[in-house]
Amino acid sequence: MREPRLGAPNPARSWFSRLRLPAAGLVAVAAVASVLVARAPAPAPAKLTAKVSTAPLNGDQLALGTRVTAGNHALVVEHAGRASWTLEPHATALISEAGEFLTVKLENGALSAKVVPNPKPETFAVEVGGTRVAVHGTAFRVEHAGERVQVEVSEGTVAVEASGTRSAPAFLLRRDSRGSFALDGRTGSVEGNASAVVADSGAQSRREVSVGSSANPHAHAASPLPSAHAASPVAPARAQPAQPSISDIEAGVSSALAVLNRCFREQTRSTGIRVSARTGLTLTVAPDGTIRSVTFAPPLAPPVEDCAVKGLRSLTFTRSVEGVTFTRLLELER
Repeated sequence: MREPRLGAPNPARSWFSRLRLPAAGLVAVAAVASVLVARAPAPAPAKLTAKVSTAPLNGDQLALGTRVTAGNHALVVEHAGRASWTLEPHATALISEAGEFLTVKLENGALSAKVVPNPKPETFAVEVGGTRVAVHGTAFRVEHAGERVQVEVSEGTVAVEASGTRSAPAFLLRRDSRGSFALDGRTGSVEGNASAVVADSGAQSRREVSVGSSANPHAHAASPLPSAHAASPVAPARAQPAQPSISDIEAGVSSALAVLNRCFREQTRSTGIRVSARTGLTLTVAPDGTIRSVTFAPPLAPPVEDCAVKGLRSLTFTRSVEGVTFTRLLELER
């Protein structure tokens, strides 16, 4: 019998034998760790926090049809060099017309706007229901209040009309005036220095201008101007005439023409050439001698009318029983 020889030891197998036990331990530890991780509750997802920016929106980057909604704070939208409008808290508006002419449709709440003066008509407008409020350089506020549209004007002139008509405005509001209108834009009431269309004759529109004292105590007062005839107390024994005399009426027309020519020169641009305009002036004189209303047919430019209405407030006529309404065709020159 012969004793077998022992083979030379295998280094690789020896190294593997030495690692078997530690490796098995590591596998066991990894298994336990994976079980613990699987049983641990998943972390809650991070909450997204929305930050409200107080910076104005760039209106020129808002696409047609964009709906803008104000939260708990007012939201300002600016169109550089053209207009700036502010949605009051919780109000919503829609960009319904962009480009050269801007139109914002107020769906609910209130909106105030400041428009840079521009010789082009209706560069900015606000629509509420079927009512269109158009401007070309002014500061005003529009509110959608139930079935009514409330408009207040602090600067310039605002035209209120039915949407889609683009004809003579149904109402014209000036500085320190206000109005309440139906959603169709065809009926309403105004206070202060405002106008309303009373008739339509062909291409010429007639506007009746209220010249009574403004309901706003802060309204701009008219500067004193020459009067047609100072109203003087009438002796009790002397009966008042049924209407002012012809001479009194013509004196009033002369004073009114002086007022209109002054306003026409001051409120129109000088181009170095002669400029004239024709209009029909209708004055309604109350029995106490004050001017109740003025009508221009066709209407004059809003700045000219603003100036004329303030000047005509100072004109008075002789007291009469019935008062009088008369019309004169006038030509203004500059």
